[in-house]
Amino acid sequence: MNPIALLLKNRQFQAIAGVQVFNVFGAQLLAPILPLYLSSHGLSASQIGMVMGITAIGALIMRPASGRSVDRYGSRPIILFGQSILALCLSAYFWFTGFIPLLVIRFLHGAAQSFYSTACVTFASSVESPQNTAGAISLFTVFTMVGLGAATSLAPLLYLEISFFPLVGLSLFSLAIAISFALWRARPIAPLHDAERLPFSSVMHLPAVWAPTVCLFASNFAFSTLFTFVPLYAMSESVSGYSSFYICFAIAVIFTRLAVQSLTQAFSAEMVATVASALNILSALVVIIKPSPWTFGISGILVGLGFGVIFPALTVYVIQRIPPAVKGTALSILTAAGDVGNALGAAILGIVAEWFGFRWVFAAAALVVLLCARYFYVTLVNGPTSRPSQ
Repeated sequence: MNPIALLLKNRQFQAIAGVQVFNVFGAQLLAPILPLYLSSHGLSASQIGMVMGITAIGALIMRPASGRSVDRYGSRPIILFGQSILALCLSAYFWFTGFIPLLVIRFLHGAAQSFYSTACVTFASSVESPQNTAGAISLFTVFTMVGLGAATSLAPLLYLEISFFPLVGLSLFSLAIAISFALWRARPIAPLHDAERLPFSSVMHLPAVWAPTVCLFASNFAFSTLFTFVPLYAMSESVSGYSSFYICFAIAVIFTRLAVQSLTQAFSAEMVATVASALNILSALVVIIKPSPWTFGISGILVGLGFGVIFPALTVYVIQRIPPAVKGTALSILTAAGDVGNALGAAILGIVAEWFGFRWVFAAAALVVLLCARYFYVTLVNGPTSRPSQ
């Protein structure tokens, strides 16, 4: 039987796929329009960048705790813990619009996402046999991108039709469905209590963890920059139709995720991640040429292809090269790279936008991806990363 069909019949995979698609939709539905909403309430570009970026800082700070919690208590309890905090953060938008309260809300949002995402990826990597892990991760990330793609493409349209607060309500409704999947469909996966666990710092310094971490950082740096500043860039240039970026991104990333398993079997992780990084560089450069619905759409396709490939490829690479007892810790470090990229892409480049303009923002994002991709490729080609040292 087709591996995808087998996965779709797996109860545990059904559960985590349902959790992820509705959780991602609910958590990300506000992301594309939040900069516009904050701008309408008088926040500057640098303040908006800090509000968007502090989410990633909150997630980064909690990554060590989230990884250790998953290794110690298992994935399902940590998934529910993260979802509960996320629900409180989304509800807070009904009452708070000031800069400081929004910083607190977004920081806690990031902390919640740290626990949730680490546990969710670890759960997904444990529902199948080791030889089918790549397929499980790849298909899991397809459901991730279905939720993300639907949220990012629908959000600008829904914001214009129903305004901000009904959109918050829709986010909470989607999150409630995700929680119901975790509570009543997913079965607990017992952690490895008797296995030896490496210290956090030792896991982080494994070449098989550190090099992919740098590469994923760059990918999320470009992703965060484009998602945060494309709407503001379009407004500054009096260009309508920026939603083409989000729609094209959604389509490209979903189709790309379906091909990840084939790509990781046909080519090395170094090659797949390097090509994906090149696509991310091009996506940032395209919007510099001439802002228009066409260039925004092309940029969305390019970053969708790059972003769609790079996370599942690097996740499989790490899982295949680290001890099972520290899988949660290793994945928390890898995903923390995305948090750092999100934080720097939104917060620091918001200041660049105010001083130099949006074109320099996208140029800086392309340069960061270029430097990190080169480090990743050179490290894995020249360094012994086939297996970690024990």
